[in-house]
Amino acid sequence: MVEEYAFDETLTGRHMIFLAGPRQVGKTMLAMNWLKKKGCASLYFNWDDISTRQAYLADSRFFESPARSLGIQDPWIVFDEIHKRNRWRDILKGAYDLFRDDFRFLITGSARLDLFRRSGDSLVGRYNLFHMMPLSIREMTHTQPDPFFLQETDCKRMAEIFAEKVSDPTGPNITEAYEQFWQYGPFPEPFLKQNDRFCRKWHQDYLSLVVRQDLRDISRVVELDKIENLLSLLSPRIMAPLSMANLANELEVAHTTIKSWLEQLKKLYLVFPVAPWTKKIPRGIKKEKKWYFLDWYYAPDGAARMENMIATYLYRTCLAMADMGYGNYRLHYVRTLDKKEIDFVIARDNQPLLAVEVKMGDTTVSRPLRDRNRWFLNTPTIGVQVVNQRGMLQKYPDNTWIMSAERFLSLLL
Repeated sequence: MVEEYAFDETLTGRHMIFLAGPRQVGKTMLAMNWLKKKGCASLYFNWDDISTRQAYLADSRFFESPARSLGIQDPWIVFDEIHKRNRWRDILKGAYDLFRDDFRFLITGSARLDLFRRSGDSLVGRYNLFHMMPLSIREMTHTQPDPFFLQETDCKRMAEIFAEKVSDPTGPNITEAYEQFWQYGPFPEPFLKQNDRFCRKWHQDYLSLVVRQDLRDISRVVELDKIENLLSLLSPRIMAPLSMANLANELEVAHTTIKSWLEQLKKLYLVFPVAPWTKKIPRGIKKEKKWYFLDWYYAPDGAARMENMIATYLYRTCLAMADMGYGNYRLHYVRTLDKKEIDFVIARDNQPLLAVEVKMGDTTVSRPLRDRNRWFLNTPTIGVQVVNQRGMLQKYPDNTWIMSAERFLSLLL
């Protein structure tokens, strides 16, 4: 999906395109397919490859001759994994400043390319960052939600578009895709393979690879065994605000260490946080975040996996909407000290748009979702209770809906 807007010059101009996302999500394949489409298949340079590094050391303009020799206008050049090299920002700055009018640059990597952004970064004003996430129901079923309800600035129009799209028939292909995603997770290789043994092995190896290779590359963390234990302890805790102190006691490390480890794992797209919505919430929780896996396969089967799956879709939707320039989209949750809760709230520029409650089978509208307007005064929102019950679709007052998970997820990006 990201290719639908990342290469739109009305959005990016002639800036370098940075494509960030988790390992093995398909960034390299997307880049090579884009080069092939543009007649530039020979202009892929992987900086993990020693020949690319040697070519640069011999001539910092090593890519110029191959690019000009193609005899086409605005050839695309891909630098993959360059962010692992020393002085990578200076390398890109020099290439872009020298060839911005002649070549186009796509920069990809398995760790977060926005990891190193700092105030005064030499690349500021020279690139646009986009995120490539794992597969979605929309991508696998070629569902087109345009116009997308969350991009609307008028609340009434947003609710109208949502009501129109939610009433579209959901074919058996959407239900089948949902069930396959539930079982195998959203990453391309296990999803397309659809073999239980392969899937278990792949996910086991993936965690080890990211923690023991990628984490080592971007940090000075040496207690890798404890980080793997942290991930196993996180799994049964994903549905509630996370107590750093409790985790610190179990792992026998400092509270600040747990916080640092989680931030490192977030940078590698293993986990992501959902912060509490605190604006005008009486007795609301203000500090503790909920943490989820980007790949819901690691969540326990049942209610936890259901909530994690919805969280991942909402999170990727927020990233995509922000990347497309529609505003600052954030994912939150609401929880009070007396345990009144709405699982998720999407806000744009600090204004709530969508409230989502996740239930396995409860088809009675939850009271906090029904009464959400007392928390979101003067800001009409769409309320959705998602249930793991095929074919469910019911509408209630104040733009409140109960619907099946596969229908709801097919509406998201």
